[in-house]
Amino acid sequence: GVDAAHAAATLDDYTTSRGLDQAPVVGKMEKLPSGVRFVDIKKGSGGGGQEGSRVSLQWVLRRSNGYFVDSSEANKFDPFIFVVGSGAAMRGLDEGIRGMAQGGVRRMTLPVSEGYTLPLDRSGGPVPSGFGPRRQIERELNKVDPYNYFFLEIEVTKVR
Repeated sequence: GVDAAHAAATLDDYTTSRGLDQAPVVGKMEKLPSGVRFVDIKKGSGGGGQEGSRVSLQWVLRRSNGYFVDSSEANKFDPFIFVVGSGAAMRGLDEGIRGMAQGGVRRMTLPVSEGYTLPLDRSGGPVPSGFGPRRQIERELNKVDPYNYFFLEIEVTKVR
């Protein structure tokens, strides 16, 4: 079996490693009480998103093994737009986006419990529209694995 300390250390190694088009990330991930972890890759400018802010973002979603699920780029760069605190976003994303400003890029890991909920049509977003990505998410949700998480990279394109 894998102990929790080893799993956490591995998670930090994985999530602070080099992205495909990113320089190495500096620093460790911050961990929120819910288990959501994040690290800022690029700081934005202007006011940060908070309860009631309307936020637009581009996103890339991966499974905990790093396998690509879906992205806004794969959907004609259609942004995910939501009001922070409204319940329109996954709980972990809603929590993890707070304080981010326009132009900011953040890498997050969301425990499955802070990610999508079933049925997907009623889940907080961004919810992929394609059958394949939705099927992958449903499979992740049906696994009973305490070390399972969703890996999300987001870029805030607008905060109002």
